[in-house]
Amino acid sequence: MNRIFKIEAEIKINKEGGRTWPVKTGYRPGFKFINKMQTSGSILLLNTEDLKPGEKGIVEVSFISNELLGEIHFGTEFKFYEGPVEIGDGKVLKVIGWIESH
Repeated sequence: MNRIFKIEAEIKINKEGGRTWPVKTGYRPGFKFINKMQTSGSILLLNTEDLKPGEKGIVEVSFISNELLGEIHFGTEFKFYEGPVEIGDGKVLKVIGWIESH
């Protein structure tokens, strides 16, 4: 059994210069938080099947890294990337915390 750190966030997919295809559940970009901390995570879309460039949505993000513990909170801003290309940005709405994963 693994432990996963989860947050709920609002994200916006950049309309210009990022993806041309919609983001779907399971998307795994790199994340950079305002304090420059970088990690990868997996996105679960809530209330929609996909997010197209220019759209906003509410998501859960799961991280396996423990480096986020105590570093992020309500209102923490972040950007997410595919390699060096910025795809979108977001803001933490809720820290769910550590959960057990199968």
